Amino acid sequence: MQLNNMQTKKLLEHTGTFQINHLALKMLTTRLRMTYKANPESLTKDTAEINALINKFPQVMKPDYDWIVSL
Repeated sequence: MQLNNMQTKKLLEHTGTFQINHLALKMLTTRLRMTYKANPESLTKDTAEINALINKFPQVMKPDYDWIVSL
């Protein structure tokens, strides 16, 4: 399960209701949204951070990953 930069961009720019269940991913997304807003060139690094977390807990993150991909 790997996100690409476009999927990460959609996640970080999403303005609707977040349907992320895993607390660590919620916290990471909140932090990355702030850094991305200040520095959009950080997108590749942000994608790598999200992928690292998702790959650390793939079975737990599967529903959140599926929601992100569906954006």
